[in-house]
Amino acid sequence: MRLVIQTDSAEGDKRIRLSLGVVVFVVCLSIMLSGAIGLVAFRVNVFLSKDMDSVLDDVRVVDLREQLGERRWDLVDRKEEISDARDEIQNRIDGLAVTLGEIQAQMFRVNALGQRLTEVSGFDSGSEFDFTVKPGVGGISSVAESYEYPEFLARLDDVAMRLQHDENRLAVLESLLLDSKITRTMFPDAWPVDGGWMSSLFGYRTDPFTGKKAFHGGVDIAGRTGSAIQAAAAGVVTYSGRKPGYGMLVKLQHAGNYTTVYAHAASLLVNVGDKIKKGQAIATVGSTGRSTGPHLHFEVLQNSKRVDPKKFLGASK
Repeated sequence: MRLVIQTDSAEGDKRIRLSLGVVVFVVCLSIMLSGAIGLVAFRVNVFLSKDMDSVLDDVRVVDLREQLGERRWDLVDRKEEISDARDEIQNRIDGLAVTLGEIQAQMFRVNALGQRLTEVSGFDSGSEFDFTVKPGVGGISSVAESYEYPEFLARLDDVAMRLQHDENRLAVLESLLLDSKITRTMFPDAWPVDGGWMSSLFGYRTDPFTGKKAFHGGVDIAGRTGSAIQAAAAGVVTYSGRKPGYGMLVKLQHAGNYTTVYAHAASLLVNVGDKIKKGQAIATVGSTGRSTGPHLHFEVLQNSKRVDPKKFLGASK
């Protein structure tokens, strides 16, 4: 059997005759080539599929590693932030501890100052001025809430400011009280003779020697001979000796331009320049000089001018 293939061309018809075996061979070869190509394509596809899965797996692993790395660094950052926050909180706690210590020290100073003021002022130790006793507090109970940190700091600052304010006020009060105490010691108001009494007042009177009207520049305080004559105020001795008319005399200079004179003494116990405390014995009662009997002639001068001693001694007698 033969297969004839006829073609048209300019030279005329051409005929190609193929035998059946050749045709079969060509067909079989084509089939075999198609199968081989398909098999190769299949294997290539399988290989490529496996390789792509491996590549994808590798990509996934790399991506997971990157994610884990990022999370690891994120955890490290979080750990550092927590550590920094802990350090900051500790620093604030340390600062609060220091502030609390300062407040406690101020409270101790305020309490000590309060005790001194109580002693200086002469208040009863069992009164409200007893700084060793905690003040009573109370009130109707209500829902309790914790302080927020900023609110607590503000409250702490307010307490510290109040303590400082109270300490300043107490310091001023102490200064005033001490000044007042010093002033009182310098003020000539102490009764100069224990057990004595005024036998003659300040001003015009009948002179006991002449019977005529005469000015008396002080007060006479009767007393027993030898009784102690005490300083009416703290001061310095400016005269100690005998003087015409006054007999044995002591003169003291005090603060505020005050001067006191103690005359007709039996004996003198101090010398010029001596510093005298209020109530200190400076002489003894006598009847020296122009005198009719044992007594103290007591004068008070303010700015070198005689004033009535009674207005000073009235507070103590």
